[in-house]
Amino acid sequence: MNLTAERWLQGICSRGGQGAVSVAELGDANWLDIYSPRPDFRGALYQFLIGLLQIAYAPRDVKEWRDRYNRPPTHEELQAAFEPFKHAFLLENDGPAFMQDLALPDEVNQLPVLELLIDAGSSSNRYFNKPASDHGLCEACFTQALLTLQINAPSGGRGVRTSLRGGGPLTTLLLPADENATLWQKLWLNVIPLDALDHPPVKELSDVLPWLAPTRTSDDKSGQDTPPESVHPLQAYWSMPRRIRLDASTVDQGPCAVCAATNVRLIRHYRTRHGGTNYTGTWVHPLTPYSLDAKGEKPPISSKGHQAGRGYRDWLGLVLGNDTHQPDAAKVVSHFTTKVRSPQARLWCFGFSMSNMKSLCWYDSTLPVHVIESDVLRPFTKTVKQLLDSAEEMASTLHRQVKAAWFRRPGDAGNEPAVPQSFWQGSEAIFYRLLDELAVLDFDSKAKLAPIYRRWLLETRRLMLDLFDHWVLSSPFEHQDMQRVIKARAALTRDLNSGKTLKPLWEVVNRHHKEPA
Repeated sequence: MNLTAERWLQGICSRGGQGAVSVAELGDANWLDIYSPRPDFRGALYQFLIGLLQIAYAPRDVKEWRDRYNRPPTHEELQAAFEPFKHAFLLENDGPAFMQDLALPDEVNQLPVLELLIDAGSSSNRYFNKPASDHGLCEACFTQALLTLQINAPSGGRGVRTSLRGGGPLTTLLLPADENATLWQKLWLNVIPLDALDHPPVKELSDVLPWLAPTRTSDDKSGQDTPPESVHPLQAYWSMPRRIRLDASTVDQGPCAVCAATNVRLIRHYRTRHGGTNYTGTWVHPLTPYSLDAKGEKPPISSKGHQAGRGYRDWLGLVLGNDTHQPDAAKVVSHFTTKVRSPQARLWCFGFSMSNMKSLCWYDSTLPVHVIESDVLRPFTKTVKQLLDSAEEMASTLHRQVKAAWFRRPGDAGNEPAVPQSFWQGSEAIFYRLLDELAVLDFDSKAKLAPIYRRWLLETRRLMLDLFDHWVLSSPFEHQDMQRVIKARAALTRDLNSGKTLKPLWEVVNRHHKEPA
């Protein structure tokens, strides 16, 4: 199967239903989205298609980017763009094969293909079902499983390499705000013009697509690390830390264990060995946010998948970045908000939460994107950070006072994460509503912030008291110490007026807000 020539993808059509689609048909306005039987596969397919466009069809500058956004390429144009790369995207081949080790030695392990699934666990993991060796994957699902593992690879034991972004990375992709946007528009929003990437010319394609050359092994004293300077920066889209090769010796016909397709060519096993590419140094993936070391002494640290489940608390860093660089927005996002600026967009965030090799949860969410004029960007981000800092304090205060009402010795009690999480969920709509107002504010005086701060403080205060009552008073009456409950509620009310991050907001409100007559 050739991934650039055949219709191996499943697309969602504007006329309803699904259909087979090739990568050369991405510009067809009839295709609205990609369908995949697993959400992690779908996220990986988006990255595959974005990466393919980035290496084969990237625009020179923003002007050409806009032209292609508004006038998608024809089938013939994309086919011609992908033609020079066609030889590199064979799923099976005696030579180079997609995302597979070119020179895997004879001494390797043979594993069932369901071991490729990140949530499949391992022999030491009793929390997930062990894959059955007689199950198999169709060619399309094998491709997606292989791709998903290589670009998200978690730690797997000694000599088993993690992905270029570390285990369980967060991916942030731009999507048009228009729900009826085409697949082309969804993909193209995440392609960066060449002048913005400022990469050196590609001398050897194997520096970008690592399976075209023998693996830079790291399993013995003669092995080597792979910093970005040793290959080409575009390899970030195509990183290949695991040494894997499809095992054709047990291929037969049958039902796919993932998509349930019947009587298809079934891949049952793959061969693998430790000591794959060890990505080190200052790699920065364009689709992932990174936190930077304040002293510049340590490499950037990628954001992790659990941040896609934290609601609005990370909004500022993921969309616009912040002064602390904890984190900085992904390169594709920062380029859009500073250089492209339209159309209206939202941010799709997804990834696995991992504990070493164990998958804990898959997170998948969207955030609004606001493009802010440069002359008000600093006061805007400062104001948003004040709201976020106050929210952090309120969530912590709620947690502390609920425990004070529940327990005679609250310091000895463990964390109750559902309590602060209820505040973040309950206040999300409030935050985004006020964010819309801040995005169009000119910030020429503190007086204009007063009504926004007032609504934030009053609405979150009401929410906090309601949540306190919900958590504390919903337990059986005979288990309650009402004196302790009343004392904790009074302390909560006091903290809402005089908290470290809340007091400055109240001062602005009291100074500038005047009730209408």
